[in-house]
Amino acid sequence: MDTAPPQFDDDGRAITSEARGWLYRAYEGVLMGLNSIGTVWIFVLMFLICADVIARSGFNHPIDGVTDISAFSIIGIVFLQIGATVHTGRMTKGDVLLEIITRHSKRWAAVFESLFLFVGAAMFGLIVSASWLPFTRSYSKSEFFGVEGVFTFPTWPVRLIIVVGAVAVVIAYVVQIADILRKAFTNVEQAR
Repeated sequence: MDTAPPQFDDDGRAITSEARGWLYRAYEGVLMGLNSIGTVWIFVLMFLICADVIARSGFNHPIDGVTDISAFSIIGIVFLQIGATVHTGRMTKGDVLLEIITRHSKRWAAVFESLFLFVGAAMFGLIVSASWLPFTRSYSKSEFFGVEGVFTFPTWPVRLIIVVGAVAVVIAYVVQIADILRKAFTNVEQAR
């Protein structure tokens, strides 16, 4: 299923992901796979929280570690799904100024939007840079989170998800920048 915003060739025909080549389809498959893992994780977390509520209320015996798992899960879920969010054009943005610029020049609007996308890519690039060292340190030192003897789990998987998710977002932004600029500067008649 092609979930990306529709792209059009110079003749106005929609470009499907099949026409974009195997690399693009693989990239899109990875994003949708990460998104699906995040969705499954939401349901598992929901059932875990419900089971904890039932165990706590009905049996006065809460499930150990649910609050810790929930805290780390939210971070993991966000970074698993944010790449697909950017790729499909569903990232929240204010485009009032962009609409005004588009009325005057589609080419300048494309440049302006690309600038905003570049800032997004740069921000997530900084997240990758800032998250890499904590990931490697938590992996090499076998860092754990929780209360020893009660419930602990390693922190490196969530830190890895942050790095992978942020890299996916950077790539999604770069792909969007390339698509927008290619469209704006290859068809001179429509771009003005």
